[in-house]
Amino acid sequence: MKRTISSLTLSIAGFIDSYASSLWDPEVYGPGVSKVLRLSFAITVLSSPLLVVVGAFLIIVYGAPLLTLLAPAALLLAFFIVSRVWRLALGSGVDKELPAVLAYLLPYTRSPIQIADLIVRLRDEEGYFWSKFEASRLKLLLDLGYDPISALKKLSETTPSRRLAEVIDDYIHAQTLGASRGQVTILLFRHAMDSVRDQWRGHIEFGKLIAEGIVAAVVSMVALAPLALLGGGYPVILTLIPLIVAPAGALAMLATRPALGEYRVGYFEAIITLTVPVVAVILNFKLSLEAGLAYLVGMTIVVEAMALGFRRLSSNAFRELRAAVEESRLGVIPEDRLARAEKAATGVIKAIVSASRIAGTMGVTDALSQLYSLIEEAQRQVKSTSIQAVILALISVASLPIAMYSLKILSASAAPLGRVNTASMEEALKILAATSPLIALPASVLQRGWLISPLYPLIAQTLAILILTI
Repeated sequence: MKRTISSLTLSIAGFIDSYASSLWDPEVYGPGVSKVLRLSFAITVLSSPLLVVVGAFLIIVYGAPLLTLLAPAALLLAFFIVSRVWRLALGSGVDKELPAVLAYLLPYTRSPIQIADLIVRLRDEEGYFWSKFEASRLKLLLDLGYDPISALKKLSETTPSRRLAEVIDDYIHAQTLGASRGQVTILLFRHAMDSVRDQWRGHIEFGKLIAEGIVAAVVSMVALAPLALLGGGYPVILTLIPLIVAPAGALAMLATRPALGEYRVGYFEAIITLTVPVVAVILNFKLSLEAGLAYLVGMTIVVEAMALGFRRLSSNAFRELRAAVEESRLGVIPEDRLARAEKAATGVIKAIVSASRIAGTMGVTDALSQLYSLIEEAQRQVKSTSIQAVILALISVASLPIAMYSLKILSASAAPLGRVNTASMEEALKILAATSPLIALPASVLQRGWLISPLYPLIAQTLAILILTI
């Protein structure tokens, strides 16, 4: 019996390796991810017969629905979904890190080191979480016997990052045409600038989409008020939409926010500012709207004081980086200044300093100058983003009291008819007021990133309380 089971297991394993190996091809997924996918698929296939037996038993003995037999198919579908989601996450992550990756490569463009070997070096650097997976995959391709250009071409064809593929394709084309090292430097710098602009523009569009979606949800609450006038009761559940959409949208925006252009705050400060409107909503439901308002007033003072301190630290960090650029032109690598400027471009500056031991002073000087130009461009994009975020935040904040006031007018004007479910309307107004601090949360994230301002939640709740007292 044991021999039969062992033989069956080996047969299934042979089938997996022969016909399904493309699902975890190491040349496509990389060595580490490939092993995880292969193990997951093997477990899925080997457990399918057991799941069918268990499903049949549940149907016969306990009368479970016939859909129980589809458990193996559901498990297999989950495998494909997870692998697809991984590719999407990897592509997005590499795109986000690309300006920092190109800044890391710039010091070496004056050295004879192949760019393929430079990308492989990313595995040992800090701050390149997603790019390390592609660097490991490139290392595998080189170990399999690919020459550097062929390995880069394979990486370009299979990477889920569109921007990385464009950089590699342009580099290969430049090498084919015999471009000089100076021309390669210009090529990488141009791609880095384009990537910075594209990332911030994409972030603005994403923020607009979420903020406008929340405003549309608030407006729809007024549009559905006739249901109450017809005696059907107001759909109170709709008032909870901001409670779900706003925090989810804010977290998604933080996860996709570009890395360059802002002083990086610590996780402690980020968590404090992110939880302020959430805690205010909890206080609104558990205690009173006045308690939530008092909390928002206090935390607005605290967070804005923190913002002033970080603004000063940011200014000092960029001043140190500018001074370091000037000193590097004199043939000196000012490591002390660069250490103080580290928060201006987390991970990138440290990598540039370590490159000086290989690339030499000339390469590092050019890299620092170009990094400073990248950060200046990113800061211009941040200012543009902040202006648009203020407009979106004000629109979001204004939409809530307008919706609440409209609901109150409709309820009051239709009350004499005796057909209005006033209880549901009042409940909806209370929920809207209690969740008001979350209305402008995505716009607040768009304005200042990880250091979220409680000012707009404070304004929204103040207006909501005023509308209730009218």
